[in-house]
Amino acid sequence: MVILIPIFSDAFLHPLHKDNNLSLLYIRHIGDNEGKMICVNHPDCIESESVDTIKNDSINLYVVPDAKSLKHIFPNTRIIDVKYLNWKDKNIPLQFEDISLNAYDFLHSKYYNVNKLNEIIPFTKHKEYCDRVFEKMRDSFDTVYESKYHSDVINAFSLIEKEGIKVTENVCEIFDERVRRHISESKLYSQYNLWTSTGRPSNSFGNINFAALTPEHKKAFIPENNFFVEFDFDAYHLRLIADLVDYKFKKESVHNYLAKYYECDYKESKAKSFKLLYGGVDKETREKVPFFDKVYKYINSKWLEFNGNKYVKTDIYSRKLQFNNYASMNKTKLFNYLIQAYETESNIQKINKLHIYLKDKKSNLVLYCYDSFLFDFHKEDGVETLKDIKNILEQDKHYTKSKMGLNYSEMVEITERLQ
Repeated sequence: MVILIPIFSDAFLHPLHKDNNLSLLYIRHIGDNEGKMICVNHPDCIESESVDTIKNDSINLYVVPDAKSLKHIFPNTRIIDVKYLNWKDKNIPLQFEDISLNAYDFLHSKYYNVNKLNEIIPFTKHKEYCDRVFEKMRDSFDTVYESKYHSDVINAFSLIEKEGIKVTENVCEIFDERVRRHISESKLYSQYNLWTSTGRPSNSFGNINFAALTPEHKKAFIPENNFFVEFDFDAYHLRLIADLVDYKFKKESVHNYLAKYYECDYKESKAKSFKLLYGGVDKETREKVPFFDKVYKYINSKWLEFNGNKYVKTDIYSRKLQFNNYASMNKTKLFNYLIQAYETESNIQKINKLHIYLKDKKSNLVLYCYDSFLFDFHKEDGVETLKDIKNILEQDKHYTKSKMGLNYSEMVEITERLQ
């Protein structure tokens, strides 16, 4: 077992930024008394060393602090994220913020805006820091194995991040001046945090929360190709829940369908459904609405299973949600965790199918936000490509609406054109 710890030239830039390269690479077998620092590109290096041996190694399994950040450097190397190892057992990722080294901490806090600061910090200080990171990583796990979930989720989101999203010239006016240093060849890079409490990834980097962009913020993002095309799932959570409870909705709007039971309009139906899902299903609704009767029974059965077995498994990848990891769990919260896990796991599979399909095309998936997928579409790929994307997304009868535009904010409906 080998631990790899990368030092990029700039700790505050995205690993994919054009000005942020691998500077040093710490390598140490679990049983070794000393680690070795491979000097890739640092002023203290007498000569630059190659990392090709690791790139071409298909035997060893390397444990790393962040697998996504190294995927573009070692695309074919067997790497596993130590944060995942901690998260799968304890529901929290391994944290490194408590590792303190006076000179290291001082320089990073005082000279945050200095370009390529890690090339100024002496080689010996990086080595000292990596020794401490190694110790924490080594002590955090007993066994390491590659899992389908780990490989799928890393592949799905590292390939989205790799594309970046093109921005307008006035992006700093729309956000603020702090964004400027993160622009790389007219693009900004997103960064998905995969190891959240529910497994539903957050997405922020460089003072931008990509998962919570306002319409004004969205104007800053433009296609590198010809158009943005966004696919949004219709009533996605309700359809996912229907999968879990074995209830069949038709293609018509779910909110209109439930409105007939509620005897109200679309807007009221939507509000009422979510109030019932996350506030509890009352007896009158259970008797009146067959869907919510099944939801009520599912919530209670999973709560009994969780308390009886001391865990429940997620529906696609069979990840265990361990009883001992949730001090304040209740049945409604557990239900929410299971829905978000099912949403994420279902979407991971869809994203990877999209990556395979788009591999030889000019269009790319550039942003994922739970129930929406944003594509940078090249017109040479043709409308059939958009129809194929739609079919991949709707393979489980989770129906979508679609929009097209010249920026992420101002888009027009094209759903009917893709029928």
